[in-house]
Parts: sequence; C-alpha cells; structure tokens
Amino acid sequence: TRLFNKKTHGIFLKAGLTRSSHDFCLYQVPGKPIYLVIWVDDFFYFFDAAHSKEAAAIWKCICEHLDLGAWEEIGDCLACDVHRDRSKKILRITQTKAIRALIIKAGLEKSNPADTPVAAGFVFTKKDCPQDDLLRAAIASQQKWYRSILASCIYFSSWTRPDISFAISKLSKFMQNPGAVHISALKRLIRYLQGTTELGLHYDFSGPIPRSGIYGYYDASFADDADTRRSTMAYIFFFEGCAISWKSKLHTYITTSTNHSEYCASAKAAREAKMFKQLATEIGYADFASPVALFSDSQGAIAMNYNPVKRDASKHIDLADHYAREQVDLGTISITHVPTTKMIADILTKALARLLFNSFVCFLVR
Repeated sequence: TRLFNKKTHGIFLKAGLTRSSHDFCLYQVPGKPIYLVIWVDDFFYFFDAAHSKEAAAIWKCICEHLDLGAWEEIGDCLACDVHRDRSKKILRITQTKAIRALIIKAGLEKSNPADTPVAAGFVFTKKDCPQDDLLRAAIASQQKWYRSILASCIYFSSWTRPDISFAISKLSKFMQNPGAVHISALKRLIRYLQGTTELGLHYDFSGPIPRSGIYGYYDASFADDADTRRSTMAYIFFFEGCAISWKSKLHTYITTSTNHSEYCASAKAAREAKMFKQLATEIGYADFASPVALFSDSQGAIAMNYNPVKRDASKHIDLADHYAREQVDLGTISITHVPTTKMIADILTKALARLLFNSFVCFLVR
C-alpha cells in the first residue's frame, strides 16, 4: 500500500493535482471543485458538472500511467451502498446487504427485532467473564462466534451506523474473553440491526435545515465503567444535518467529577473540530467552519472553557485537556449550552430507554 501511494503521488502531481497538507489521501485542483480521494488502493473522484471537461482531462492523464478504465458512478463500494436522487438532492449511504448477510451468519435471521442496541441500564463488567479454564472451554465456540460477529459490527459502526457506537465500544472490551452475558448482549445488538437494516447516513440538500455548516455535540458519562471507574466520552459532528464523524470510548484516565469528564470531552471534540476547520479552509469552504459550533449540556464545563476562575476545580487537569479553552480563545470553536433532552451525543455515552433512544437516533441515521 505504501509503495502504491508513493507511486501514485507523483502521477497525481503531473496531472495537475495537489495533495492536501492536512490529509495526505486528499488531492485537489487548486481553486477548483475537483477532488480525488484515496482509500487504500481505491480512487474516489468528485467534481461538479461545470468542470467535467477539466476533470476528464486529468483522469485521462492519470490513466496514461495507471491501468484504469473509464470512471463510473459509485454504487457499491467497501460494503457500502450509495443511493442518489439528484432531482431531490438526496444522497444515502447504507450497508443493508452486508448487515443482512451478517444476521444470517449469526444465525439470528428468525429472531425478533430489539428496540435498542443495549438494554436500558445494562452494566458491562469483567465480572461476567469466565474466570477459569473449564468455563472458557465450555463456551469456546460461542466466544469464537462473538469475535467474528463483533468484528463486522465494528466495521458498520465506523462507516454508516453511529447509532451502535456505544454498544460496540463496550462490547469490544471483552473481545478476548467474553462471557455468556456479553454474548447475549451482542445477540441483542444483532436483533436491533435486524429491525433497522435499511438505516444509514442520509444527506438531504433539498431545502433549509435547522443548522448549516459543520457543528458537533459532545458528552460524557461520569465514572460509568464498572471495572475502571473511567468515564465514557463521545462526540458526533454533522454537516448540513447529517453525521460525518463520531466517536464513543472511555477516557484513558480517571476523571474526578462530572464537570471534569465533560471538560476533557470538550478537548477531544475540539481536536476534531480543528481538523475540520483546517480541511474546510484548505479546500475553499472556510465559511462552513468559522467557527465550528460545539454543543454541551454541562454549563459548569462550558464555564471552565470560557472563564477558568475556579483553580481548585481545574488545577489537577492535564495540560492536553485545556486544548478546547485555547481553541475558544482563538475563535476556532464556540461552545453553546443545550439541555440534556437535546443532547444528541447522549446516545453515544449510555444505554438509553426506547423512547429517549428514538428521540435521538433519528438525527444520526434515517
């Protein structure tokens, strides 16, 4: 892969493309909406109709050095199905076929669908892992099933299904030695997917939306990990109303309060926001991220970013976690309070009851 990219880099430069200084897999024609994205050894070519002749000339130049055919519209790539309705300005990205194949592989195609990926209030803990060799031997085949099925679910959560990210982050902790409880929890996740196979990312550019540009929500669930007492942090970013980036994971250290965990989560979200601002500015769309609006349901943590006067509450915080405060001062991001009932990232930090889960999931996938 490295040698392939090293070779193609020179070819792209000869064709008139320049490489992004913020993402080495992105090439563009300076000042024009012509973009080439690389994923391992696949090319994704984007341009508008007004520049189709120039885009064709660049593609012809690339084909002189690489054994490539004529381009074609993306329909099925990397297990993702791409659906377009240009008349309505709608783009959908789903993994319906792959998810259905996984359900059959898991042997749960005849099971009843679940309402949520994780049962409300469910606690993931190592205490449910088999503690001796006899118990592990008894469920060895089920453990193998667990690892195989969960690996595919990780792929779905990374590409088109942010709604299962929380479940994936928790279940992945037990990949090495899952117990019967964890296996049952994974089966529930598969049953949830069975009832939502058609869901995916839905981009609708047909009309006005509540909020434009790039914006994000971040949240934290204080000390929710039963084994380490670490907090789960999460963020999700949107562009024109559709999710474009998300993460749900444990903090790598123990936080000492709800405000502390939320404040540290803001630093992680600020890094992602900074990346989007740099990228949008470089490709000529700085107005999409000037600044990047972030939303939090913790007024205390927001106050720490804007007016850090309570030294006793923050003197123990690591230097890296003050990153959001600096980005606020620089104007890269803005942080606004939203009530917990509107905190979309809540779905990525805890197991929610059905009604509350449904009130948030419609913002992530449709």
